[in-house]
Amino acid sequence: MNIPFVEGWNIIQILGEGTFGEVKLLVNQRNRSFVAMKTIDLLNYSNALATVKKEAAIHCRLNHPSIIKYYGQRHCKDNYYIFLEYASGGELFDRIEPDVGMPVSDARKFFKELIAGVDYLHSNGIAHRDLKPENLLLDVNGNLKISDFGLATLFLSGGKRRKLDKNCGTRPYLAPEVLSSVPFQAEPSDIWSCGIILVSMLAGELPWDMPSDNDNDYKLWKTTDYANHSPWSKLDTLALSLVRKILTPTPSKRYDISQIQSHHWFKKSETSGNKKVRSDRDLDDDRQCYSQPAPTANLFDSSILSSDTEIHSFSQPTQVDDLLLSSQLFTSQSTSTPPPNNSMQKLVKRMTRFLVSLSSEEALTNLSLFLDDLGYTWKMNSPSLVTITTTDQRLVFKSNVIPMNDQTLIDFRLSRGCGLEFKRHFVSIKNAMSKLISRVPF
Repeated sequence: MNIPFVEGWNIIQILGEGTFGEVKLLVNQRNRSFVAMKTIDLLNYSNALATVKKEAAIHCRLNHPSIIKYYGQRHCKDNYYIFLEYASGGELFDRIEPDVGMPVSDARKFFKELIAGVDYLHSNGIAHRDLKPENLLLDVNGNLKISDFGLATLFLSGGKRRKLDKNCGTRPYLAPEVLSSVPFQAEPSDIWSCGIILVSMLAGELPWDMPSDNDNDYKLWKTTDYANHSPWSKLDTLALSLVRKILTPTPSKRYDISQIQSHHWFKKSETSGNKKVRSDRDLDDDRQCYSQPAPTANLFDSSILSSDTEIHSFSQPTQVDDLLLSSQLFTSQSTSTPPPNNSMQKLVKRMTRFLVSLSSEEALTNLSLFLDDLGYTWKMNSPSLVTITTTDQRLVFKSNVIPMNDQTLIDFRLSRGCGLEFKRHFVSIKNAMSKLISRVPF
């Protein structure tokens, strides 16, 4: 695909799907820079307009190294477009190994960047409300970027604060007060989600399905016997002491951001061999904005920024169908020819894929047989795309079978459900097909 969008910019790849449309990748013909574009289908989802206007109105106000940059928006009769920084490093989710996590030094780096971004949001009166590893992207240098403001809302404006009462977000990352019917303060609920993310990075698993007394794992957490059980047994004493202060069920007793930043685990320095995190001055903020001007002031009325009616999260790019571009795209002065499909030189970094030394037809046949043996329900969406559902129907993911020279790439992506659970199922499928696998690209 190599379709002109506006003068000087071409659409070269569909990156993913959301509730209301698609995410596409644009490339500048002159300087080969990339920008992600959310396309919201207003023709088939007329109720999406208020939601996406609110998202754009919030996101365009933000400028921080730990937040995906907003470049602009365009609104026409049938579509609404939001233009964003393209995070080519993939999702934080992809750095977390199931049941293992990641090195403590990496977890601390990412957690510091996450807290810095959330602190900035809260200082501007904004609650994200759907913080999770799938919504935390990485740039080319591995710096964390908070994305997806589809559920974000304003809780402080003009010195006036309001409590939130909307039950929204992703269940394992929700704070217990969000599940209640009582209005709650915004900041502690986001901080709770940050604590769950920290546990997932350090332990490679989530502590519970949801923070409810109907959940046995959560009930255990509120006792004195939790420390000998997973995931808590995987955390060292210092990390566990911080997590305990963040995941405090009573919001008023929960650590705030300044207390988190003062904790010994957070302040602990890594060895000099680790890469230095770039400062604000090191970041290049001169990227061109090619789209229409940012939303005008009339978008910032209280009906948009405080309304919580029918809200949806539209996942950021790098969630799905990956970037398959050749080096020719960066060197050729001509953009009249689409990049070949047999190149993997700019494949977005993701763990959930592997290569097999089979034709695409043979790969698809073998994949379907293994899915049957493992007990999955699956259906063909196209000759190269399979939708897979677990027996309990709580997890849905897709597999894309892509020819690559004399091999075939089998790429998996999450559609619905828990990201870590998805990776466990991917590992099961990969292990079952191990004798056919030639290599894992990333």
